[in-house]
Amino acid sequence: MKGIPYLVLMMALLFMAAGCSQTEVKNEMSPANEEENQTVDSDLDNDNEEEAQPSETDDASDEQLSENMNIDDYLNAHYKIDGTHYETGVWESDSGMTNYSVKLLPDTEEYSQEINEKFQDGHTKSYEETEMMFEMAKQIMDELPKVKNKSRVDSVSWVSYDGKFKVVLIQDFENSEKQADGESLSNYSSNQIEYARVWLQLGPNQEIDELNVRHIPAGEKLNPDDETSASYPEDVIQLAGSRLVDGSVTYSGNGNGTINVYNVPLRWDGQYPAGKDFYNEIIQSTKLVRIDTWDDQKVIRLIKLLNVH
Repeated sequence: MKGIPYLVLMMALLFMAAGCSQTEVKNEMSPANEEENQTVDSDLDNDNEEEAQPSETDDASDEQLSENMNIDDYLNAHYKIDGTHYETGVWESDSGMTNYSVKLLPDTEEYSQEINEKFQDGHTKSYEETEMMFEMAKQIMDELPKVKNKSRVDSVSWVSYDGKFKVVLIQDFENSEKQADGESLSNYSSNQIEYARVWLQLGPNQEIDELNVRHIPAGEKLNPDDETSASYPEDVIQLAGSRLVDGSVTYSGNGNGTINVYNVPLRWDGQYPAGKDFYNEIIQSTKLVRIDTWDDQKVIRLIKLLNVH
């Protein structure tokens, strides 16, 4: 009987030793398992974070698109006018500003002729097509710099199919930065620029040695030598060369790139008194003309010939 309790005690000790051995094995493997589990969990967390976070290249892609966009394509897509398309001239100013001269061109010769006639008749009638072009030009000048950083629109112009007829729809006179012979138009006043551009477009003789500017107030007679002469209904400007053969241009400015041209001579010849009807007809027949921007070098050359009275 004494042998049985001893045997039971030995078996109990063996079971206790086996249990301790298994506990040690589990404890030794536990750090590795925890590290592995942590690695797996970390990888899953990283994957979730990458999916949750917006791509860092999204904004960069939008910015790159803005910098590399084709301006003609952008204008044709966002400011489309049926029967027309856009082309742009581009230059960089010393300040790093990108300048655009936008041309609105007809798709066909027939449409060109139709719109040309409506612009030429615009001083007596209003047309939906031309008014739309003026409005669209204003939108382009206001909105394009907001899409394209460090840019400005110098002008938007209608140009005929053959390129011979041009109407400036809108022009940024005050901020022009285009260089000419090392000089900028920003060095000159808007009035000086206007005088030169009007003469470039309408002056009978371009080979002049002096460009005289005379301001005529409203109420002054068209022909001071004729007592029956009607008076100017508004302040006008008369441009003339130094010689009679140079001719003259008499007009009033509208402040939007257009002028009202009066068909009066620099010197009146004929039989007088001519009668009020004769002069009233001249006033009623003034012609609305949109002035081109012209080449800056030519504008500056004429500005240097100005003699304002």
